[in-house]
Amino acid sequence: MRSYKDVLRILIIRKQLALGWKIGFFIVCAALLIGSALLMRINVRSADFVGTVVSHGAEPTDEGHSAYLIVKLDNGETVRARPVGSLDYRPGERGIVRQITTNFFGLKKHEFKGYLDKPRDE
Repeated sequence: MRSYKDVLRILIIRKQLALGWKIGFFIVCAALLIGSALLMRINVRSADFVGTVVSHGAEPTDEGHSAYLIVKLDNGETVRARPVGSLDYRPGERGIVRQITTNFFGLKKHEFKGYLDKPRDE
């Protein structure tokens, strides 16, 4: 037979564990509620900028290579823009870059929409 102190110690430990699980469950539920509220407030804005194509490059990915263009915008900023469609590299020519910005962590993404002038006849 267990002593009164052993039984009391087991009951106290059981009560503390139950309280810990309740507090943990409350914290997880609060985090999910706050996270969903933040995700509902995400604003995605896009703006088009004009710039000059400086160079191109590619970085390796799991599927192969991801091509990009380096474009110097008219406002002085130099960005790395992924082309929409296939890569058409024409250094020194002017093109349109779409900047997509979110208010969630301030993420910015640049896409190269195309050139201002007509394509070269080759």
